[in-house]
Amino acid sequence: MTWPLEALHRLRDERLRSLLRTAKERSSWHARRLTHVDPDAVTGDDLSMIPVMTKADVMANWDDVVTDRRLTLERAEAHLLQVASEGPAYLLGDHQVLTTGGSSGTRGVFVWDFEGFLMYALGRDRGTLWLQQHAGRTESRRAIVAASHATHATSVLARTFAGSPQLGATRSFPVTLPLEQIVDGLNAFEPTDLMSYTSMLRRLGEERRRGKLRISPASLMCAGEPLTPDARADIEEAFGCPLSNLYAATEVGIIARSYPGSIGLHLNEDIAVYEPVDAGNNPVSPGTRARKLLVTNVVNHALPLIRYELADEVTVLDEPNPDPWTGRRIADIQGRSDDVFVYGRVEVHPYVFRSVIGRRREVLEYQVRQTTTGADITVRTASPIDTSALTRELHDDLAALGLARPAVRVSVVDSIPRPSEAGKLRTFVPLTSPS
Repeated sequence: MTWPLEALHRLRDERLRSLLRTAKERSSWHARRLTHVDPDAVTGDDLSMIPVMTKADVMANWDDVVTDRRLTLERAEAHLLQVASEGPAYLLGDHQVLTTGGSSGTRGVFVWDFEGFLMYALGRDRGTLWLQQHAGRTESRRAIVAASHATHATSVLARTFAGSPQLGATRSFPVTLPLEQIVDGLNAFEPTDLMSYTSMLRRLGEERRRGKLRISPASLMCAGEPLTPDARADIEEAFGCPLSNLYAATEVGIIARSYPGSIGLHLNEDIAVYEPVDAGNNPVSPGTRARKLLVTNVVNHALPLIRYELADEVTVLDEPNPDPWTGRRIADIQGRSDDVFVYGRVEVHPYVFRSVIGRRREVLEYQVRQTTTGADITVRTASPIDTSALTRELHDDLAALGLARPAVRVSVVDSIPRPSEAGKLRTFVPLTSPS
């Protein structure tokens, strides 16, 4: 957490060269792409000589991308069915298989080798361990309110490392349970550390204000959904302690984590090479919001992901680091490029909606679905809200962007459905989305 950045990058580059050697020798798909690449001469400072790869590339060429001939997509899919019906298990004795639909709704299957998955867990937990150590805390009870699906990363991590003596007792609460059951379970467990999705932490904060949730965790962590300044302030006020934000991807692991109470997140510099780029895959400078992020996972050799495309719009902060952790800092992730609503020649970034809705304290969570002429918005609120004023403001903002006669409809609901696979709330649903 506090190594000099140069030392972190030296370790990253050692792992990068090892990964490239493995990929050239054992992956027929990568061997073709890396013919001209000398692994011993490569550093993470410039990977532009290597083509970009996507989730579609992985799924279309899975059997040729992996580095172990025993691994096939058919075998991985059969293993996933077995895990879903019979419970946790390793594939081939030491591999973990994870699935993700991602925010785009495109399903992916990813296999991790033993050492890579250990690094996945350490990337998640070393910040927690560092904080516990420096706070002098010796007791830990971690509660995770997140995905219940047996092959989702959150669920797999929780059950794999549940017995760790360093992390203490861990208990998972499926986010798909009725809220009353989650609250009762948390009250009985009395966690010292609580982790969940941003929207669920706001719901739990509401329950704490009402006196129904009686826990007082020493640390809070959110992940899986954007964290707005308003949401951060609401959660921290409800629980009375600072919040840490986690940025992760099933394919890569824990990309970044924030120091408690600080804005922005510190990159896990030793597990991956990060390239913020524009729409044409050209690098963008610090302080500029990237259209997407290219990631090279240097710790997992089973399924090499080299310059793998994530649609997250990342901004590397160009300002002094106020925290003791030394990884470069990025701004809180506020959206994905595939969340942009396109109306002919007019593009509407999700922040247009988020900036208006997020300012309203009454809103606990919301979903925006694109229509041909505007958007249908459902909101769940803690108190009555003036939907007419909200509708007018969004209408005017869309009209100002050039959308002719925008139609905006806002509905107040008791609950917003969450996909059973991961339990995350899909906040923005473009017309082209499969969901």
